[in-house]
Amino acid sequence: MDNIHIPDDKSYTLNEVIAAVKQTLDGVSEHSTENKLRYSSTDLYWLLHDMLRYINRNVPGEYVLHPLKKDTYQVRHSAEDSAKRKSSRKLKAEVNRTAKYLEELTGRKPSWSDKE
Repeated sequence: MDNIHIPDDKSYTLNEVIAAVKQTLDGVSEHSTENKLRYSSTDLYWLLHDMLRYINRNVPGEYVLHPLKKDTYQVRHSAEDSAKRKSSRKLKAEVNRTAKYLEELTGRKPSWSDKE
């Protein structure tokens, strides 16, 4: 198998990472011809899922393996602003739920709740 050099003092581009992963998998493939190493669809899904989880910890935004239909996925990206808007909508819904609950208890709608 070819040597893979990974110096500590270097950052790697995505293309360099892809090349190292491909080189590794090619090497494994060359040496596994006797045992017919195969990856199941579940194996592939979890490899992609874990890779995206790592990416999400290190880059802005969020990448998600989104199911489109049976056996078909799409990698979707939502920007950081999108995540903030989603969080804001969830908070607003929670505030409105609390206001509705207080209105049911007291018979009066709180002044800070949404006007209908």
